[in-house]
Amino acid sequence: MAPTTSSRSKDHGPFVVEERSLIQGLRVGTETMALKSHHGFEEQGEPPLTLRLSGENIPSEPSVTARSVSTAKGITVIVTLAGVSFLNTMGSGILIASLPRISSDIGIPEGLILWPAAVYALAAGCLLLIFGAVADIIGAKLLWVTGSYLYVVFTIAIGLSQTSLQIILFRTFLGISISMCLPTAVSLITHTFPRGAWRNTAFAMNGMGQPLGYALGLVLGGIFTDTVGWRWAYYMMAIINFCLSTASIWSLPSISSVSNRSRTHRLIKEVDWLGAIIVSVALGLLMYVLAMTSSSYHNMPDARNIVLLAISVCLLIAFPFWINYQTKHSRPALIPNRLWRNPSFTSICVSVFFCWASLNGIEYFATLYFQKVQGLSALESSIRFLPHVIMGVSVNIITAILIARVRIQVLTTVSALVTLIAPILMATVRVDENFWLAPFWALFLSPMNPDVLFTVSNIVISDAFPPEIQSLAGGVFNEVAQFGNSVGLAVTAAIAASITEHSSSGLDQKKALMKGYRGAFWTIFASAATVLVVVFVGLRNGGTVGKKRD
Repeated sequence: MAPTTSSRSKDHGPFVVEERSLIQGLRVGTETMALKSHHGFEEQGEPPLTLRLSGENIPSEPSVTARSVSTAKGITVIVTLAGVSFLNTMGSGILIASLPRISSDIGIPEGLILWPAAVYALAAGCLLLIFGAVADIIGAKLLWVTGSYLYVVFTIAIGLSQTSLQIILFRTFLGISISMCLPTAVSLITHTFPRGAWRNTAFAMNGMGQPLGYALGLVLGGIFTDTVGWRWAYYMMAIINFCLSTASIWSLPSISSVSNRSRTHRLIKEVDWLGAIIVSVALGLLMYVLAMTSSSYHNMPDARNIVLLAISVCLLIAFPFWINYQTKHSRPALIPNRLWRNPSFTSICVSVFFCWASLNGIEYFATLYFQKVQGLSALESSIRFLPHVIMGVSVNIITAILIARVRIQVLTTVSALVTLIAPILMATVRVDENFWLAPFWALFLSPMNPDVLFTVSNIVISDAFPPEIQSLAGGVFNEVAQFGNSVGLAVTAAIAASITEHSSSGLDQKKALMKGYRGAFWTIFASAATVLVVVFVGLRNGGTVGKKRD
């Protein structure tokens, strides 16, 4: 992005965009520092990085490449990015709702029953940071479009799968494809819309995509499974995704960075490949162990899993030391350690981790409660998630309106308090509970905090990173959320399985299962309570975000 004098071009709609550096409070001494890439956060002599959330007047930032975006193109950008974010989790929701039928149709062994879901998170989680760093060099649009079309191909492949190996393999490639799209969304939105209502709406709609997609996937998965078949759910996804991918070629902004060097040279010299490999292998091994634990409670004591877990922990401990070594020698660093010293940024990441762990657990175990305890069909179970979907849509619309008017601590704390009720209701529910009592309210209230927090987090994080590393920032954010999903599912599944196993001798099957599910729901309550404490304390100095600036 070549620096130019700020100018207002002829208005072609409400989206007159002036791309400005998004890093707040980073006082730089030279113009070069303002345009440095992600490896340029020198430890020596760098001013402190502070994240301002109060919306106070901040000195004008360098603007680059003023651009006008028509109303039609702006709306298409929102629909395109939110649509793929929606399809990302919708496929997982469909899979969970129809897993018993899929397992029966293609013969998935009991020991691999959760692997089609686990390998998706495993593949995506390993590559989010790498693709985020690559996107900042080769261009966010190019990587997003490539990943989106690959997502179409492998979604169709899942629908055509005939064996357990095929569906596990294609779900793995699907995870790789989506890891090209998720990190780039923040950068694409901030380069399309100026600060203000339209950017807030874009982040809110993109935030709505993930939790809403999973919930609606549960609904549609049950409907398709009990009618035309689960394969058609994936064919429908592929058709929608193809339309979104094609529209993105026209709508998404082309983003290029300031450099006279070739892309190949920059990929070799400006990406911290060793750091990316260290953290990706560490997280990949950890997610693998968690997936094995989710599949069977007895897998955790396995010697191989213990060794892999130990290697993962050692690599995670080594990663910040490697980053510190890189920054001290003015070399590329994947995620500068300095970023984690900011309490607001750290609070957002910790909150998202526990929040996504809670949401994933509520949705997963509510599905099991309806189908395995109450004996409902996939269709009957899925219909019960409609309140979940309605609340998710409503909360994101309201958040887009309130985000620039209400302090983020108030938004996140109130929503966390409301959501905290959901796991309590499910942990105390009776086996034969009427849906309109505890289950209805649990599903209705559970998406409030995740949807609010996702939108707030995207805006806060986009303001904390300079434009040239926003794809990497998006990778960090989605990595945290994805990791929270995996950890939440693994821990709650292991707890539920352990309690059920120790209770099976004295109780019938349904009551033993329910006792295990109660343990999982109380664990989810603890996770949701952690979110409440973190946002209340960590964001206490936060003001409002997302305000339009002249």
